[in-house]
Amino acid sequence: MEGARVFGVVAGTPEAPRVAYLKADAQVTPDMAERIGDLAPTQVFRYAARCEESRCAHHDGERCALGARIAEMLAPVTDSLPSCQIRPTCRWYAEVGGEACLRCPQVVTLVPESQTRLREVAVPSALAGAGAEPSLERRHAGSP
Repeated sequence: MEGARVFGVVAGTPEAPRVAYLKADAQVTPDMAERIGDLAPTQVFRYAARCEESRCAHHDGERCALGARIAEMLAPVTDSLPSCQIRPTCRWYAEVGGEACLRCPQVVTLVPESQTRLREVAVPSALAGAGAEPSLERRHAGSP
């Protein structure tokens, strides 16, 4: 995704992933990509990118429905807002406020099988009946 930037590293366990937020901008360099081996960068890093709005299946025409679903359907995993470098430009924060931030550390792009609730949150309602694979990546209209 053009303009995507790394703002966290996926830590925790496969059953309970947690994002460790970076203090400064980072780029995934060829050397970094080589060091993570066969893992996809989205298994290791959390990315932020500009909102694709109507080109994304998570956008409901007015807002990011994913941010709203995260705030409504997931329990908070922290008592205070994480130190996050993207908050000033974060769509979820702008639309939902700190409620999204309290849940954000558990959000990963590739959702583990054991995370049933997170998998439910990840599937846009427009794709839920179509057998879509849960992912918290932005889903573009016309893409698989």
